[in-house]
Formats: sequence, C-alpha cells, structure tokens
Amino acid sequence: MTTSRRDPSSHAAAGISVGAIADAALAIIRTDGVAGLTMRAVAERLQVRAPSLYHHVHNKDELLDLVARNAFDRFDADLTAYDGIRTVDDWIAVTTTGALELRAFYADHPGLAALIQAKATPDRDRGQGSRADLVRVQLKSLVDLGLPEPQAREIFLTSAHWTLAAVVAEPTTPDRFEDGLGLFMDGVRARLNALLAT
Repeated sequence: MTTSRRDPSSHAAAGISVGAIADAALAIIRTDGVAGLTMRAVAERLQVRAPSLYHHVHNKDELLDLVARNAFDRFDADLTAYDGIRTVDDWIAVTTTGALELRAFYADHPGLAALIQAKATPDRDRGQGSRADLVRVQLKSLVDLGLPEPQAREIFLTSAHWTLAAVVAEPTTPDRFEDGLGLFMDGVRARLNALLAT
C-alpha cells in the first residue's frame, strides 16, 4: 500500500488559518500600505505558495474583506473599559481614549482607515470578526446607558464615520485630530444628554 505525500505548500500542511492570513496582511500593510497588499505578498510572508491561500480567500477583493473584518485582532484598546461605563461622561472618556488609540493604529497601517471606511456597513456589528466585536461592545455601552437601540446605532455610526473620515483626511497631523475629536465629542455629549433627558 502506498501513501500519497501531502504537498507541503497546501493550506492544511502549512497550517494556514484566517487569523494567520489577516496577521500577515496587516504586517504587509504596516510596511507597504494597502497598496502593497497582494496575494503573492501574503503567501511570501507565510512562506507558502499563493494557491495555498485560495482555501480562505479567492482573490484580492476577498483578501481586503478579510482584513477589514479582522483588522482589530491586534488592536490594543481595552474593550473591557466599556463595561464600567455608568454616565455619559464615562462614555465620552472611554470613546475618546479609544479613538486616539484607533488613530495611532491606523497611522501605523497606511491606507487601512480608508479600507475600513470603504467596507463599512450600517449592520457591521452583525458579522464575524474583530471589527464586529468592537462595534458590538460600543453599541451595547450606549444601550446600557439607556438609549434605544436605533438611537445608539445612530450615535455610534456618526462617531465612527467622523473618526474614520478625520483619520483619512489628516493622517499625519495627530494634534489636529485630537483637537477636532474634542470638539466633536462636546457635540456628542450634548446630544447624548438631550436624548437621555427625554
């Protein structure tokens, strides 16, 4: 009886996982930007042949979708901080800190903010991956403050859009981002207080 040898570059033999592909893609984005992200570059980073990636991603567009879904696996923000929110000011403080950390994360990964912005959908919390996890935590914290889910979603979406747009518009000016974030959050605080008072 003969046994067939498994091609060592196959996805099973190489041990490729979605997480490993996302990590490799983010490492490439960190050094070469989104423009430098290719199937070949990911395969080289994982030390496999490009066809080995096709079990998980069939083309560049699917690779970008995978990155957008899993971009925050290595994001350092403390998501458990949202569990301790009891007031609007708590939410503003935690969200401001998170936005500043997010801006630094995007600054380390050129083009990622624009990619996330392009892939954003109103129901992004209903999917899989670290992006959906991050959105769910933020939405839940607003609902826990007493906002109905539709209003919580509106506040979250507005905040997320502002943060992404500001990062894309001002990728190299952190002081301007921080000043704008403060002004924006003043408006969010006023809106939240008004909504919760009704």
